[in-house]
Amino acid sequence: SYTKLRLGATLQMGKYRIEKYLSSGGFGNTYMAINNFDEEVAIKEFFMKDVNLRVGDSTTVSLSNVTQMPVFKEQMEKFQKEAKRMRKLHNAHIVAVNDLFDENGTTYYVMDYIDGLSLRDMVKQRGKLVEEEVRGYLNQTLDALEEVHRQDLFHLDLKPANLMVDKTGRLRVIDFGASKQQKSDGGATSRSAICYSPGCAPIEQK
Repeated sequence: SYTKLRLGATLQMGKYRIEKYLSSGGFGNTYMAINNFDEEVAIKEFFMKDVNLRVGDSTTVSLSNVTQMPVFKEQMEKFQKEAKRMRKLHNAHIVAVNDLFDENGTTYYVMDYIDGLSLRDMVKQRGKLVEEEVRGYLNQTLDALEEVHRQDLFHLDLKPANLMVDKTGRLRVIDFGASKQQKSDGGATSRSAICYSPGCAPIEQK
């Protein structure tokens, strides 16, 4: 069985054509696609590792066990919420979400494609970065966080892997999968467990 869409597969009746597989996490696959304006976009597909599969050449996402339907639906709703939260954020240093739709038995959202490296990969390739460069990335990250907090959100997973830098040096924050809506009196509105990377979320949220 396959876990990823095949290259050349189309979504939304040909509006998007999958050109390249980028990465996978526990809750999704990310691809680079071409839209019908011949622009490069990134598409995130909801696909749960160890829960979902594709049978044969099918593009349709299936469940490895039907009893997992409730958890699949619950997590898919969170994935849709992630896209809707990101859609509200308007800042030069936050990846923009442009579309959200259901297809192939799952959900997809479409973002700006960032042709570059995460800070994690940059450090792996180059080693320690110089202070001046780090300050530049920090200032861009803080600018993004100002908008996140203005919208009463917590990111909760602000780590080098989630900070993408394009070839012009512009940084953008990605991956709001762990984000939570903040209540007016503090804390998160969601009752679900807080997901975060150790050292990459406010300690009071733990």
